[in-house]
Amino acid sequence: MTEIDARERQALGLLSETVTAELGPASVVAREVNRAYRSGRQADLRTASAAFDALPGWQRTRIGGDATRRAKRAKSRLPQGTERDWRDLPGGEERITIPAPPRFLRPKPSR
Repeated sequence: MTEIDARERQALGLLSETVTAELGPASVVAREVNRAYRSGRQADLRTASAAFDALPGWQRTRIGGDATRRAKRAKSRLPQGTERDWRDLPGGEERITIPAPPRFLRPKPSR
């Protein structure tokens, strides 16, 4: 059995939350999507996909819009930029002093 990748599983988690919020936890679709999210198996993903596709178009559209909004909200909570957060490393709060560069590396003063 092949497993789904991490990015797809994360998206499936957001969809699972959204489907449960829209249709209720007792819904067949919500149970199947949640099962696919928890197991990560391709077979469960196909079953969840078929159950979701059986919903009326207006419901799929509404759930898709809500899931997109949740994803954007989750993305906005992530730290911006690509810089590394050194605070989680031991000694990350210590200040490092960088010595002055040697004289031959310093720019000449303009007169």
